[in-house]
Amino acid sequence: MTGNVNRPDGRGGGADAGAELSGVFDMIIAREPEPPLGDLASAALAGGRRLRRRRRAVQAVGVSAALVLAVLGVSALGGSASGPAQPVLPAQSPSPEPAPDSGVGPRPEPPDELAPYPEVPVDEGPLEQPGPS
Repeated sequence: MTGNVNRPDGRGGGADAGAELSGVFDMIIAREPEPPLGDLASAALAGGRRLRRRRRAVQAVGVSAALVLAVLGVSALGGSASGPAQPVLPAQSPSPEPAPDSGVGPRPEPPDELAPYPEVPVDEGPLEQPGPS
């Protein structure tokens, strides 16, 4: 690109136009003093502290909500009983019942206090065998 710039006043630009522009910028900068750096640094520190406090508050709320949900979950899963927990009692064994005779081994004798089975009369006649009719 060439150094010629179309200006409204009809003058063309060139190497002297860049020097002129540089001089104008130097005058503008010389008129206004730089802002003090202390104000910028203290403002940045205050903003950083504010952000840190906000993040900590959000984290605290998140942790609290997680703990509440965990407690509710544990109580919903494990605490289905409506009252206080009852103590666990040992299981009582049922009264001993005679085991069915498997036909293996000696047969136990009945105790003396039990009465023997009553005698049932048996017909001494021949047994009828069912046969083909």
